[in-house]
Amino acid sequence: MTAQTPERILIDGKPHLLHALPLYRLLASRRTKIEAPDVWTTACHRQYVGTWDIVDGKLWLVGLSTYGDKELPLSDAMRTWFLRLVPANGFPVCAEWFSGHLRIPTGPRLVWGFHGGSSWFTRERVITCRRGRIVRDREVDTLAMLEWALRRCDGLKQSLDPENRLGEPLAWITDDDYEHLRGDWWPPEWEGQRTPTTPGS
Repeated sequence: MTAQTPERILIDGKPHLLHALPLYRLLASRRTKIEAPDVWTTACHRQYVGTWDIVDGKLWLVGLSTYGDKELPLSDAMRTWFLRLVPANGFPVCAEWFSGHLRIPTGPRLVWGFHGGSSWFTRERVITCRRGRIVRDREVDTLAMLEWALRRCDGLKQSLDPENRLGEPLAWITDDDYEHLRGDWWPPEWEGQRTPTTPGS
């Protein structure tokens, strides 16, 4: 499976990667999906990218794009369909349907995973939501967790050993310059803007 294009989340106005799919259960419960109008890509099976924000202790969907051969704004028809599905009058939309964890990398990438969103970062911010409300927000030292696991699991240690030629499912990466958080990766409809419209603004 190809590593998947992550969602985006704004933390204090700054964009970060989001390794969570807050729309998944909503779409699955309605037995529907968002389909990209152009060529489908294995790098984004869900065919959309959401941009999220946290305002006043709640999770908000502030933008939604289709993602096929390239990222495109929602068509007028798809936008109308989605807002009826939620339901809402327009963006931003409070994610009252979502309960779960939001994983947000805050440190350099340590291990590249080729399966879904399985990469490891040295630190992650983990935000727990219940019906769209933030109920817990903590910083997790994932490097310490990985080191702890390696000390206790010889099998895992061997699979990560560069001398092991049998599988090598993971590759070590030194990414001290935070390259995964750089670049212009705002949704296309926000071209030229630095801050999207958020609730109360």
